[in-house]
Amino acid sequence: MDVRMRNATLVATLMLAAAGCSRDRGDDRTVKTESDAGTLASTLSGDSAARRGVALVRVANAVATTRDLVLRADESHVMPAVKFGTVGAYQPIDETWVSFQVGDTVAGTFVPLNSNRELLTNGDRYTLVVLRNAEGTGFETRIVRDRPAASPGKAAVRFVHAAPGIREVIVQPRGSSPLVEGLDYGDDYVDREIDPWSGVLEVRADQANAPVLVTPKAIFEAGKAYTVVLVRSAKGKVDLFWFADSAER
Repeated sequence: MDVRMRNATLVATLMLAAAGCSRDRGDDRTVKTESDAGTLASTLSGDSAARRGVALVRVANAVATTRDLVLRADESHVMPAVKFGTVGAYQPIDETWVSFQVGDTVAGTFVPLNSNRELLTNGDRYTLVVLRNAEGTGFETRIVRDRPAASPGKAAVRFVHAAPGIREVIVQPRGSSPLVEGLDYGDDYVDREIDPWSGVLEVRADQANAPVLVTPKAIFEAGKAYTVVLVRSAKGKVDLFWFADSAER
């Protein structure tokens, strides 16, 4: 089984298990999001969103561009603009099948550059990642289902590879076993739970010895669900940004 299929199978299995747990116990917790850019206001709980008949969707911008991209969830929902290397606040979406579109505004008219139709579930949270296509000539979006927090005593870590020009990457703490291997461009690795940890992270292209990125320090705290997005800066340098979700009563 190739890496993409193995990761996809693992993701699907974990998402189904998480969805089942959520239905069993309910989700009455609000969620706070932290990042280098600051702390976003807590969102309503999953139970409250389900009662209102909405899913919660936010945007993470992994495209280093000066263009004023417009993001829409069908014609009825315009998503707030999000700067490169940051994540926005959750927005309620009251549709089940949604066509997420990336586009420009030309002479006051929206011109879609990419469209991606996705199925949403009321009460669930999602991150819409905006990235370059594999060729680096256009745009794509990836929708990934979020979890509000990690298991007690654990940190949850998810990686999204949005740095064009590298097919697969390995991410590992310096001197330790990899957290993820063979992560293809555009793929996400969901719900890897680890013990709380802090230290240096290294990112390498698969089969390469020298890292393409070494972080000064990374911190993964217990009870938080982290998303780490690998990107290329406007100057072509491999970099990353992160955000962390934690549940509140």
